[in-house]
Amino acid sequence: MTERLTRRQMAEKFPNQNIGIRNIKYENDDGITIESAEIVYTPKDKSPEELLTLQVSGAEDIMCWYTTGNKINVGVMTL
Repeated sequence: MTERLTRRQMAEKFPNQNIGIRNIKYENDDGITIESAEIVYTPKDKSPEELLTLQVSGAEDIMCWYTTGNKINVGVMTL
């Protein structure tokens, strides 16, 4: 799946889930606040651990992003 969505659209379509994104556009080019991105992987495609492995390895230039919620999603991963 490759579809460009805004941050709000990602949160509505994939609430409280980890997704794999790339080609990120940031608000005001601040490098922090996501404006939109291409959705590459959804929870149906990859687990949070698999997404994080892709992010850490630099493979496919994927960022694992948690879409919504007011809690920080923290996990443990072994490489």
